[in-house]
Amino acid sequence: MIPIQGNRVDLAPVAEAFGKVILLGEHSVVYGYPALAAGLPQGLRLTAEPLPDSASPIELSIPAWGLDIDLRPGTHHPVAMAAIAVLSACRGPRQGWRIHGETRLPSRAGLGSSAALTVALARLAAPEATLEETIEASMIGERIFHGQPSGLDSAVAARGGLVRFVRGEAPVTLDADIDLPLLILPTGVPRSTGVQVAKVRERRDRLPALIGPVLDALGAAVALGEEAIIANDLNRLGEIMKVSHELLSALDVSAPALDRVVGLAHTHGSPGAKLTGAGGGGCAIAIPPEDPRALLDACAAEGIEPLRVDIRVDRAPETAAEETENEAAR
Repeated sequence: MIPIQGNRVDLAPVAEAFGKVILLGEHSVVYGYPALAAGLPQGLRLTAEPLPDSASPIELSIPAWGLDIDLRPGTHHPVAMAAIAVLSACRGPRQGWRIHGETRLPSRAGLGSSAALTVALARLAAPEATLEETIEASMIGERIFHGQPSGLDSAVAARGGLVRFVRGEAPVTLDADIDLPLLILPTGVPRSTGVQVAKVRERRDRLPALIGPVLDALGAAVALGEEAIIANDLNRLGEIMKVSHELLSALDVSAPALDRVVGLAHTHGSPGAKLTGAGGGGCAIAIPPEDPRALLDACAAEGIEPLRVDIRVDRAPETAAEETENEAAR
């Protein structure tokens, strides 16, 4: 529980959290290798205002996700259960507030939507909390969503920037000073992290001599990718991303829709593209070419709506209040 004195009766008016995209290291991270993830700016913005009836249950709505629920005690709705748990951990109010969310992130697409929600809720309820306290509160909600989350999504949702993560170790923010442009290419195909993780585990158990080296290579790609990012060498990073996609395909976690959007990006000038997250569906990511118009036109012709983001790599704020100050200065 976040160590604040007494129970709060109010919420901060605004709180934000990052989305998440895994750049390198999917699936190998399950076996102790590092992964490199990036915070997606403008991930989720929550605003809070008091209800006329202070005894009414808290209302939570995020129209982009089709979410409009009351946070009533005893509910079995997973989002409501997670939200109540986070607010309780922060000793926030239990009633009398309306919370509204705005986001560009699709839900259930491997872009860290649940962690963005739990981090933003923690920042509404405890804006004075440290970064680590915010992550701790987020993890309480993430356990309701995912059972045994790795902690990667919460760390990235709170920190932003580029984060190196090894299971069981403290996340490390990459020390660099660049902007990394990315296109997120949604396939519209539903995906299940659990199914894909189990598929890789079964293949590894059947063919350890073949799959072990693939996992080794995926892990090695993280260090190479970090070097390319620090050197601001997007062409080299793109090549590493291409190879990583091929390695993930060898694990049987790609899908025709993913291969299609990755191929589309490469055909129209992207230095590199790959699936991101568990695979099987969800999204791919691509480094945009210097002139992205041909790629964007090709995406439009295929009914793909890419999301352009620029990943800022700089020092992570220590508190939510400092994050707000930093955003205002940008």
